[in-house]
Amino acid sequence: MIPFFKPSKTCCGCRWVIVLASIAALLHFGSARGGEDSGEDRVLFRQLTGRSEQVRLRALNHLAANPEYRRAVLPSMIEAARKHADEISAKELVRPTTVRLINLIGAIDNTDSETFLVELLSDDHVGIAMVAADILGQNKRYGAIEFLKQQIDRDEFETSYGFRYNLLRSIAAMEHPDAVEFLGEIEPKLEGQLQFEVEKLLHSVTDAHFLGDTKRYDRWVASRKPKIVLQNASFNSQSDGRIRFGKPQKYYDIDIHAKRMMFVIDRSGSMKDYDRGMTRLDRAKLELSRVIRGLPSDVEFGITFFESSVRQWQDKLLPATEANKLEALTFIDRLGYGDRTNTYGALRESLEFDEQLEVVFLLSDGRPTAGKILAPAMIVDDIMHRNRFRHVNFNTIGIAVTGGTESFLKALADQSSGEYRAAN
Repeated sequence: MIPFFKPSKTCCGCRWVIVLASIAALLHFGSARGGEDSGEDRVLFRQLTGRSEQVRLRALNHLAANPEYRRAVLPSMIEAARKHADEISAKELVRPTTVRLINLIGAIDNTDSETFLVELLSDDHVGIAMVAADILGQNKRYGAIEFLKQQIDRDEFETSYGFRYNLLRSIAAMEHPDAVEFLGEIEPKLEGQLQFEVEKLLHSVTDAHFLGDTKRYDRWVASRKPKIVLQNASFNSQSDGRIRFGKPQKYYDIDIHAKRMMFVIDRSGSMKDYDRGMTRLDRAKLELSRVIRGLPSDVEFGITFFESSVRQWQDKLLPATEANKLEALTFIDRLGYGDRTNTYGALRESLEFDEQLEVVFLLSDGRPTAGKILAPAMIVDDIMHRNRFRHVNFNTIGIAVTGGTESFLKALADQSSGEYRAAN
């Protein structure tokens, strides 16, 4: 997952705000070329829309390596991307090749590509709309800011944390005064991890985000009320710094800002090993019990233990009431040791558990040895593609891990804007 906001070293100059063509004109675009379509265009279209993933990848690689050719065949690319969007089912994950094709279209800086991306914002498939929003933001298409702001009217803005995160990050990536002011207006309505991310962004805004309009920047600064204090990270933190709302609760020295979280704990056979008079699992249970006792009542949480199989405490996130916390502690206490380590299964079930999930805390002491995917690099690639549409932070804790296992846990954290901790 791309970080919520990554300031650029320089700020692009103002672009002319485009006048978007009507949808009717856009739909007419392909037919307007009529006789101009070459046989090569039709071959490209078939390659991009065919069943063979390898053929699609070769065509995309050729397009990526040839910017001028890409511009010349833009109508065929748009036609192919529209076919991709039309054929995907509501519950189907957007394919990586579809994401890449739309990315290549978005990299072409002209009215036709921007108009098409704005059209995709209204796609019935939420994943397609999210990809379009992301690419508009990455390419700083200022003319699309108002269309992005209208996305808060979609039902998914209320029902999906991933959609909210993706949309606000896309707007933030514009680094434009309209975007900054909008984020400032909506921030008080947010909560949990997303409010923390937006507040962190707003804290980092400079006059560069206002494209040289110093008076407008000064007015915005004057309208802001101090809400947070920037503090240095603790000695053993791997983050550059932390912005705190009061004193957040911690789990293995990782600040908890989320309102909806899942704790995922390895209980494979290797967790029987002793360390300082306790088994690894008993030590993990002790820390998990401590953090659950301290959860405030306005958060929701879940618990997953995994070995060869994956076992969840409940089938939904529950509020941290005293009764629910007591039940969770009983569940934790009763669980014993299992066999192998199905890390992929635990991660997949976490991503599919609840659309409002913000953060996962994964604790493990070994490499994956069971499940559909065993290779750590393949697990990271698969989970990160799925997480493109969820934007869950994976905070990872490694118990007595080294080498490849530690690199695996660090990669999960780094690529999802999470944090890694070594608990040795």
